[in-house]
Amino acid sequence: MFLIKDDCWKIRKTKQKGFGVFAKKEIKAGTVISDYLGKVINIAEYDLEQDKKGLYLMYLTDQASIYPDLTKPGPHLFNHSCKPNCWIYIYYGHTLFFALRKIKHGEELTISYLLSPKDETCNPCKHDCKCESKICTGTMHLSKERYEKWRKLTE
Repeated sequence: MFLIKDDCWKIRKTKQKGFGVFAKKEIKAGTVISDYLGKVINIAEYDLEQDKKGLYLMYLTDQASIYPDLTKPGPHLFNHSCKPNCWIYIYYGHTLFFALRKIKHGEELTISYLLSPKDETCNPCKHDCKCESKICTGTMHLSKERYEKWRKLTE
């Protein structure tokens, strides 16, 4: 669910990434943009192999994730970037997306998906990054070193 007015964002098709969310006007740094809402799913009972719609599960805890209502616009349409302009903050059960910096009119709103390091369970891997930033790693997966730093920071 978007928490900013409809005249601040729009959804449109991208060249390589399907749909994305774009700023219709400048969004100030620190602005809370959206809340990731949906059905809470037990990860142990969810079959990722059967999910052909895409990468929409949002991590909530080690046991649960949120699956959004794909018929409604929302932050599930934010694409991955190795140099994101938005970040996620979990606050009292809400998964809030906010602007890391000023986002210019026409700019795509992006986050880092922070996927765990690639292993044998991700074969063939479909998590190629297409962000085209100068620091693009070519994958949505973090390296083992960066993943461990992230885990320590979040603990």
